[in-house]
Amino acid sequence: MSNSRALVIKSIKQGETSSIVSCYLEEIGYKSFLVKGLYSSKKSKFSKAHFFPLNLINIHYSSNEIKNLGFIKEVKSEVLFNTIHSDIQKSSVIVFLSEILNSVFREELEVNKDLFDFLLNSLIWYDNVRECNNYHIKFLIELSKYIGFHPNISNENDSYFCLESGSTTNTKPLSGNICGEDLKLFKSLLGMKFEDLNKMNINRESRKRILNKIIDYYSLHLQMFKTPKSINVFEEVFK
Repeated sequence: MSNSRALVIKSIKQGETSSIVSCYLEEIGYKSFLVKGLYSSKKSKFSKAHFFPLNLINIHYSSNEIKNLGFIKEVKSEVLFNTIHSDIQKSSVIVFLSEILNSVFREELEVNKDLFDFLLNSLIWYDNVRECNNYHIKFLIELSKYIGFHPNISNENDSYFCLESGSTTNTKPLSGNICGEDLKLFKSLLGMKFEDLNKMNINRESRKRILNKIIDYYSLHLQMFKTPKSINVFEEVFK
């Protein structure tokens, strides 16, 4: 039996009492597990709260290389988040980002310690800050660094960012692009730390446009990427 810290990515009920939980493990990367008895009427050794989206847990598990599913034997909370699952706006962001990560990890199966550390540290920061309307955009920009298509600002004076090439250009691309005031905001977000996000004043419409462009950017660079179903609920919360 092995143990590892793990970020919960997705949990789906399986049958009457069990659940299939997909996690990103610090030690082995992306893996799915069968958790038996989670929804049993009898007292379970597991809590549903352990498997909230992007919760950080420590698991003891068994894994069979021949079968895709492992089995979680023991679980405990590694970090007790205070706000990201209880605050309505933050919890909507977390559900949205967990859907994004589920698409990402369908292709990104290798262990990546730097990626794990980024996910954990950014979530802890978000949990501790009172509010941050731009967190999800910065998160997606930074995430792209760890999965191979971080935006390249080759020239600060370029007028366009081409979504297909992933770099700036002074010639208007034939395909999707970011330009004008949205490009200025995009460049600012690229160059800033999470700690400085609340110094940026981005109105709702600009934020929505930039987010949709980033979703398009992910779609172009990840074959199995799907636009999160939660995006409509998510946008309602930010009105």
